[in-house]
Amino acid sequence: MSHFTRVQTQLKDIEMVKRALEDLGHTVTSGTVHGYQSQKSQADLVVRLDDRYDVGFRQEGGSVSMIADLWGSKVNAQDFIKQVSQRYAYLTVVEQTAGQGWQVVAEETQADGSVRLVMQRWT
Repeated sequence: MSHFTRVQTQLKDIEMVKRALEDLGHTVTSGTVHGYQSQKSQADLVVRLDDRYDVGFRQEGGSVSMIADLWGSKVNAQDFIKQVSQRYAYLTVVEQTAGQGWQVVAEETQADGSVRLVMQRWT
């Protein structure tokens, strides 16, 4: 019996997920996610965690799903997805606004973990 859980996310762009994971300090590869008793699942992105299990992300149609053996892993799936989603949103905002001529002039992490950006654009 497989221990792998597939968690659908609101994330759409697998490349931006990769950038978010790397920004959070994770080493990202592609290939096989490892779980309980050497069980495996394929993923587009694989993050090797400090414990013996991995977390993977796979593009499925128009969204990205997380694949992990959550039974034995020390990672909290909701917290992990929240961190990745926040960094994904940050990178998306910065990239999209830069394309419109905006640049970040100040960045501040709030007590609740949210990020406040101050941006400017010269016209």
